Amino acid sequence: MLKQATLFTPAITASTLLIPLFVTGLFSSLGFAQEQTGRQKGGLDFVSQQLAEQMLNQTKALSNPELVNAQANYFRAMYLALIESGFTQDEALKITVAMASKHD
Repeated sequence: MLKQATLFTPAITASTLLIPLFVTGLFSSLGFAQEQTGRQKGGLDFVSQQLAEQMLNQTKALSNPELVNAQANYFRAMYLALIESGFTQDEALKITVAMASKHD
């Protein structure tokens, strides 16, 4: 005689549906958080690299001999104009240095 196979049908309740969803949600949110942290670190490296490149290019541009001479002539002319306007040499020097510092 053949035995009839019995099917096992588990009772479906709210807890049996919610627990797998909760566990899946928990693990996927942890993975998302790790992915975001990785992106932020990678983003900072990218931003730092771009900033370093920009600063290097700016330094190269400001080191151009024509530009350096033009700036020197400008500040020398400013210093002499201040003296001609009645400032002492010390005052003119302090003003010129302050302007040069602000100019950068």
